[in-house]
Amino acid sequence: MNLDLEQSAPLRRRGPRNESNDESVISMIPPPPPGLPARHPLQLLKRTAIICGTLYAMHDINLFHNIIHSPEINHEWFKVGLASSIAIMAIKGYVELYQGKKKKKQVEYENFRQATHMTIFLILLAWISFHKSLSPLYGGFKTLLIMIGFGFGVLLQCALMIPVWGQNFLSVVILTFFLQQYK
Repeated sequence: MNLDLEQSAPLRRRGPRNESNDESVISMIPPPPPGLPARHPLQLLKRTAIICGTLYAMHDINLFHNIIHSPEINHEWFKVGLASSIAIMAIKGYVELYQGKKKKKQVEYENFRQATHMTIFLILLAWISFHKSLSPLYGGFKTLLIMIGFGFGVLLQCALMIPVWGQNFLSVVILTFFLQQYK
């Protein structure tokens, strides 16, 4: 059975070619419409399900209770991770709220190189310190899964679902509550 190349799907979508091999004359077919919009109820339901599933998995392994009460957690490294997380939130608030909203400066890499590099360094520091604090109790692989699950399943989904002003407000409230509980 021979495959007719003229009838294959990718070639059928191409526009007609000019005989002179002039690439600028190729007619363009518009790209297909993207998926669902970001605020579509199904997208919000999917993100909410991911967040709830991740939080349930963390509740199922008693993560919050173990962080607060377990002697096997290295609490000094956990405090370093909390401090770097608070510093990341402070930089985020300064760049987005003060420079972006109040001074009307475009929030992009070219305008905030030092803040971007400092944030990357603080994310790396938080990642390493949380890993060093949780790995004595959960082991290396399970700690890695916890951190990826929290980063993708909670942080990223909340960032895609909640507007910037809500992210800043919630991060201050949640980190303040957690600091009061942690002591």
